[in-house]
Amino acid sequence: MWRLHRNSIVTVLAVSFAAFGLAGPIAALAATAPNLGVADPYAVFGKAGVTNNSATGTTDIWGNVGADSSVTGLSAGQVHGTINTGAAVAGVQTAASAAYDTLDLGSQGVPVGLDLAGTHTINPGVYTVGATTLNGALTLDGAGVYIFRSDSSISTSGGGSMSLINGATACNVFWEIPTNMTIGTGSHIEGTIIAQTGLISLGTGATLKGRALSLVSQVTLDSNQLTQPNCVSGTLHVIKLVVNGNGGSAVASDFMVHVTSGGSDVSGSPAAGVAAPGTLYSLAAGNYTVSENTNAAYVRTFGGACDANGNVSLFAGQDRTCTIINTDIPPPPLVSGGSASGGGNRIVPLIGILKVPTPFALPTGAGPVTYNYTVWNVGGAQALVDVTVADDTCRPVSLITAGDLNGNGKLDPGERWQYRCTTTLTKTTTNTAVATGYSDDAFHQPTIATALATVVVGGPLTPPLINIVKVPSRLTPFPVGGGDVTYSYIVTNPGVVSMHDVTVTDDKCSPVTRNFNDANLNGNNNNGLLDPGESWSYTCTTNITASTRNVATAEGQANGFTALGYAFATVLVSAPNLPNTGFPQTTLWDILLMVVILALVLVARVLFLKKKKA
Repeated sequence: MWRLHRNSIVTVLAVSFAAFGLAGPIAALAATAPNLGVADPYAVFGKAGVTNNSATGTTDIWGNVGADSSVTGLSAGQVHGTINTGAAVAGVQTAASAAYDTLDLGSQGVPVGLDLAGTHTINPGVYTVGATTLNGALTLDGAGVYIFRSDSSISTSGGGSMSLINGATACNVFWEIPTNMTIGTGSHIEGTIIAQTGLISLGTGATLKGRALSLVSQVTLDSNQLTQPNCVSGTLHVIKLVVNGNGGSAVASDFMVHVTSGGSDVSGSPAAGVAAPGTLYSLAAGNYTVSENTNAAYVRTFGGACDANGNVSLFAGQDRTCTIINTDIPPPPLVSGGSASGGGNRIVPLIGILKVPTPFALPTGAGPVTYNYTVWNVGGAQALVDVTVADDTCRPVSLITAGDLNGNGKLDPGERWQYRCTTTLTKTTTNTAVATGYSDDAFHQPTIATALATVVVGGPLTPPLINIVKVPSRLTPFPVGGGDVTYSYIVTNPGVVSMHDVTVTDDKCSPVTRNFNDANLNGNNNNGLLDPGESWSYTCTTNITASTRNVATAEGQANGFTALGYAFATVLVSAPNLPNTGFPQTTLWDILLMVVILALVLVARVLFLKKKKA
């Protein structure tokens, strides 16, 4: 499980743009995190008891569960911590009550009123929320402490969800509730909830990254996922992916990955052969740089939390993922007029792959897992030949149902080919499958797609699964100078658990905008979760002036795991014809080679003259 732990007290001073009628996040004044003391390791505490409705589904809790009286409906296998009652919880109620009093102090700063209904983006500070219902998307933007005070009971509906960005963490989010808090069916909430006199109730399928602490009453659960943010250190997850679509043959072990801080390798780095899911680094909050040794035959792209240079900031309580994607050198620039070196009439092919493991989890330990792969022609305008599927931890991958409807040996538009591979897993594993195909034309252009999947070994929790497909609006080459291209992204949940905090980024296009679509198969629409079988669409438009291969990343969270998906696309731009000089056309590599040779000749001549003069 990918969890972060970091203890911090942060003070933030911000200005409210809304007061001046300007666009921007809502901001309040300084807030300070309370000391939770012995209540810190508890995900759930109900002085009058903790009750789970075990008849309707499975609740999983990462952290301790405690009550003065009794804990019912929860087994030791569902609590990834300890279950404590009676004398074992001595001091927990007192510590949580002291934290509640700290949240109520006037020294916390002047609060800003906030109606939880609707969609809001806010900065760190103190907010009074009243007796409102969180029924939309609440985004917390920025590192710092967030305090939500209420003078009454508050609730969330199925459409209520929270997203934390730019350093905001569940470690520094607190809810001061004088009576009851009801977290509605399918809602996702983050932060430590302290109810002074009332009940904390989680509806069916609700998730909480934080703590539910009831000082007098009970906590009731129903098929929930709760993660206690034991904030001691941070986690940086580095994923390495090598994609060969133009004849390359390198693998992840051919690269050496480093994570550095202040120029020095951190513990556990360098790590050779970092393949998906990569390496997990437990680090203090700070600034880090991810790097690797270069390979002239590959283009390196950083993604996820890393910027274009591999830099990443790890804040208190964060779980951040950086990706390094190496793709072999893409096709050379096209020459206008459709010459043999470019082919102005070529159509760029696109392929898609979906991978689903069976089962998603092996609770009792090592065992067999079967991966089922579906490969299809995304482009829809160009048949694909020489189609292959490879998996980095399972082999061989076998074609079980060709799906070749016309028997021509080509992956035509509308066809879906099925593949399968079975292996034995001894530990929790995330692996990557790569589908490769080539256009059925004179140019034999490559296209690739990847699919990642996680299988848990030795635990009951189910990891999420995400898939992304990207299609550019231009599949034929732009003329000289390029033009605007719109990328359309379809993100689906082929797994069995709902995901929160779903994001899509593109290394060559921003912003990526989500279209409003959250129609769930179960009728619980607009719940802010990407539910199983559900698809969300996104778009992004940019201007390109040269042939460009870009990478889109889809990310989602569930059960303490991060699901990742990648989609690749190439858009071609013609280059102007060069004058006919009687010599073959020169490529960039030819020019670099001539420069190197000339430099070596000049150096040799200088050394010769110096020696002669001596």
